[in-house]
Amino acid sequence: MSTSGEDVGGLISRETLAGRLPVAGSGRLYTSFGPLLNAAIALGAASYSYLFGASLAYIGNTAIGIIGYMIGLMMTLGPMYLASGMISFRHGVDPVDAAKSALGTRGSALLLFMILITTLGWGFVLVAMTGQAAGRLYQVLFHPGGSIDPQVVTVVAVAMLVLVWLLLRKGPAMVAMLTRYTSPAVLIIAAVLLYLITRDTSFSALWHTNVDVKLAYTTDPLLQLAYGVEFGASNALTIVPFFGGMARLIHKRKHLVTPCLLGAGLVGAGFTTAVGALAAVATGSTEPAEWVVKTAGNGLGAVIVCVLLLANLGTLVSFFYLAGVSVQQIRVFARMRWDMIIGILLLPGLVVAFQTDWLIAHVMNWLAYNGAMFVGIAGILLTDYLLLRRQQVLPAHLFVKTRDSAYWYWGGVNWVAMGVIVLGVCSYLSLFNPMTLAVGPSFRYLGAAMPSFALCIVAYYAAMRLVIASSEKGGYRNLAQWKAKKVTVGL
Repeated sequence: MSTSGEDVGGLISRETLAGRLPVAGSGRLYTSFGPLLNAAIALGAASYSYLFGASLAYIGNTAIGIIGYMIGLMMTLGPMYLASGMISFRHGVDPVDAAKSALGTRGSALLLFMILITTLGWGFVLVAMTGQAAGRLYQVLFHPGGSIDPQVVTVVAVAMLVLVWLLLRKGPAMVAMLTRYTSPAVLIIAAVLLYLITRDTSFSALWHTNVDVKLAYTTDPLLQLAYGVEFGASNALTIVPFFGGMARLIHKRKHLVTPCLLGAGLVGAGFTTAVGALAAVATGSTEPAEWVVKTAGNGLGAVIVCVLLLANLGTLVSFFYLAGVSVQQIRVFARMRWDMIIGILLLPGLVVAFQTDWLIAHVMNWLAYNGAMFVGIAGILLTDYLLLRRQQVLPAHLFVKTRDSAYWYWGGVNWVAMGVIVLGVCSYLSLFNPMTLAVGPSFRYLGAAMPSFALCIVAYYAAMRLVIASSEKGGYRNLAQWKAKKVTVGL
């Protein structure tokens, strides 16, 4: 099919929200503040946020850890939203298609791979954690002092997978409808838990209660603050593979950042993580199912845990929806029905249901490096669109797979961008290892995410200015000629 930049509107009208083609403004899902806020809360307030809170407590100073986390989270989320969402919002395209202007028509496959392993990785971790929490609840209520029954874990995990498929097969509108109920439920539960853990010990007392100094990561207040800030910044970096898929469904420009900053940041991840940190120092337990029953008692505790586990459905359908849209970059998936795509993506979860201990132990270790993986990509996307292209992208060329595309670069790959991504990973890990918590000399003053992000911006801008000055690659120059050029668009 031949088309120019002006003809891409004809493609828009034939697309549904579950597909890859651009979503027109009139067909977008989030037309008002409230539904978008709920969807953002679902991304930020999953039950694993309580586990993250426990890691804040073990920084060594609970108050410093929470404050630092909030600073890092809110400081980093804004740039990440802009980096990953501006093109998707403006042109209604999938984040992988949006990234082709910076990474190349073939180089964007790297982002596709990272989106899939991140969305599916966190999705299956959440399924495993839901099963484990249900098993822990069953053990606490019926077999105190015993071990978790693996059959309970497996049954609950499989049930969650089936529920996700049944809900999401009806289409992405289910995401908005489901999060309308699950997100308020998550926040109500978090507020109830905060009341319960401060019922016998005041909030002020817990705020100044710390874990045993022998268990703390450090006793240096400045380093404690740096750890807290870095944990928040690392969490914000993980929004990169998620937000572009949401941005293409947002109707109004004014809603691009604020609802998500409040929902996924302050209200979602911030509040629930802080409750988890306070619960860890109040109960000495890092497992939500265990300390919820400790503080609320068997009856109310069981109800709270069950609601909390069901509320994870909002997060899970969001994760698998985003994965389902992105995987359609692969031609064989693009030809499948939506319900079949989701079913195939969920299929590995059946193995997860029987191996939840292994998954949590190994996959979460790997996912800890998310920040290192996405810091370079975020810097490239932000710099390319705002500074180098001045917000000028040719939508039709995002769907051209040949050298006729303005974004062909070198064989379909922007190798400058690939080098900067590697630079970002090396810089980040030289300053902070998220697994061992080993840090570089400057970490206590600068952290790792922000200096690595800044380095990637400067390196990419400088290198690409040289490319732009000496060649026509990347479609930065002679934009009118590229726009008028007839190209063959395909999925």
